[in-house]
Amino acid sequence: MVGVPGGKLLIKNAATPHSRSTTDILVEDGAISAVGTLEGEGMDVGGRLVMPGFVNVHTHLDKADLLSKMSPDQYGKSLEENRELLKALKKNYRVEEIRERAGRVIDEFIANGVTAIRTQVDVDATGGLKPLEALTQLRDASRAELQICAFPQEGVLREDCLGRVEDALKSGADLLGGLPLVEKTREEQLQHIEVLCELAVKHDVDLEVQVDESNNPEDFLLPVLAEKTIEYGLQGRVSATHCISLSAVDDKIAQETIRLVKEAMMNVIVTPSANMITRFDTADDVHSRASNSITRVKELLAAGVNVAVGTDNIRDIFYPLGNCSMLRELHVLASATRMTGEEDPVRLLGMGSANGASIMGLNYGLEKGCTGDLIVLNARNAREALNTTPVIPYVIKGGHVVCESVHEVEHGG
Repeated sequence: MVGVPGGKLLIKNAATPHSRSTTDILVEDGAISAVGTLEGEGMDVGGRLVMPGFVNVHTHLDKADLLSKMSPDQYGKSLEENRELLKALKKNYRVEEIRERAGRVIDEFIANGVTAIRTQVDVDATGGLKPLEALTQLRDASRAELQICAFPQEGVLREDCLGRVEDALKSGADLLGGLPLVEKTREEQLQHIEVLCELAVKHDVDLEVQVDESNNPEDFLLPVLAEKTIEYGLQGRVSATHCISLSAVDDKIAQETIRLVKEAMMNVIVTPSANMITRFDTADDVHSRASNSITRVKELLAAGVNVAVGTDNIRDIFYPLGNCSMLRELHVLASATRMTGEEDPVRLLGMGSANGASIMGLNYGLEKGCTGDLIVLNARNAREALNTTPVIPYVIKGGHVVCESVHEVEHGG
């Protein structure tokens, strides 16, 4: 059953993450207009879990499915080796080819219950603005909410790199990304953050910076980013992605940093599968390990920091796996952080949905007035959602069913 354009969609007998009893949800003109025991016929979901759609708040759609252009001997290299390979592949980029790969993956995300996506889009000398052009075209036609983050893959300190990032912000990018690690020295990495903050203020855009991707406590820029967020008056407008080194530093330093992140009103974005698989060349580095970890998610949540989830790369140079399932990402996160307590499944679903929506400025929830972007899960409660086959029976965008797998509802739960 599909909602009538400009009309109504009534969902009957829906379980919700915070309630043991079922309810009805009415969506009118794209927003929830009523919740409770409602009269009328509608889409009966039989006690299955209904929640706001998943939000993939960090991915790289311009790189998605680059695996199709790689040979098996190119899989699983170190981060620096992967970056060199990316440059080689980018030299053959075409707007149509990027759009085809990214569009295919967006459709996979939608089928997996993702109704909103923030994508990093490389802006650099090698690929130019071709990725931005391709993703801008997809944003205008996508069934999912799509935000584009101008991502300076090759840095911002060179004049040509800086100019290209500014061009991207004037040509359709919604916000600014950052990657201090790409700069050669610690001093240049600090300068990278300074330049990002200046650009964010100049262009009045939000900022998302990828920091501290290793386990090395000496690679620790999160407190610097938090301090600069406050200094530039960007509180509430900055997200830090990865933040893995927070797990490697001393507990006292970690707690002081978390307090500073909270004071700066920063968001933290974790990308579980990709974070675990990232490999650095650490043969001569006694401070790091060849394997990676995940940031201190539970401590951040306990401090009141908004923590959200993204898939990061999908079947590309940096992560040659991925099936676009946010449920799978949440399962990896639960295992890696031991989030298996009584309330943890609800927290995990929130991290994969409403928390990311908050970062994107979306009004996601199950209350009256919230956006009618909803999903029906193949489960009757949050824990069951993580323990069943990750199939999404219904995906609802603005009150209209845009994807369904009805046969799974009949056998699920």
